[in-house]
Amino acid sequence: MPKIERANAGLHPHIIEHALALVHDRRARILDLGCGSGAMLESLLAHGYRDLHGIDIARPADPTPGITFIEADLDAPVLPFEADSLNLVLCVEFIEHVENPGALLREIARVLHPQGRLLLTTPNLHSVEARLRLLLLGQLKQFDRIGDPTHIAPVFSHPFAVLLRRHGLQVERRWGYPVDGSSPTSRPALRLAARVLRGLGLRGEPAGDQLCLLIGRCPHAGLVESSDKRHAVTAHYV
Repeated sequence: MPKIERANAGLHPHIIEHALALVHDRRARILDLGCGSGAMLESLLAHGYRDLHGIDIARPADPTPGITFIEADLDAPVLPFEADSLNLVLCVEFIEHVENPGALLREIARVLHPQGRLLLTTPNLHSVEARLRLLLLGQLKQFDRIGDPTHIAPVFSHPFAVLLRRHGLQVERRWGYPVDGSSPTSRPALRLAARVLRGLGLRGEPAGDQLCLLIGRCPHAGLVESSDKRHAVTAHYV
């Protein structure tokens, strides 16, 4: 029986569709960070990929044969892969659970092949629904008391782009899911209010409950060493 992962309906097939379009070589090495039960890797295995790896805080109870599962705490990330060796890294609804996203991005940048890609999703804080919740209640959607209590690292596009660049990465494409811009996780009253505001011209870019990012190497930036960081900080405040 195929494994089922906790995620908004249709998100995993949506990401698999993008993965298939990105990586045609079935011998490519693919890593799923925060892989959970391994459902996404199992889908890729069914599509013929054979060099599949998953990392999470605990191995699946019934790991799928043909997939390598690694148990590791990604709050202290040391990815057990050589430099420039991964063709695709999936980070689906995971980075918001990490204490130090920058440390994880540094490791991803180290192991990602120069032509490799990181495909990342996280709760979308740019939608009209999310902005309205923050305005009215002072709460971040999916990070408040009714959200997942393990969500600790919200992603906002501009500062996240700066953080990516620090680690030699850049956003190549940005979009929302569901692709129709709807917000199934919002309460009916919030959806109605957001519909009215959109009618008045307010736009959330992107719309939808998930922010999806396709990320690659930044050709004009290398990994930031501690000495570079020290120089940047001290020069800014001199």
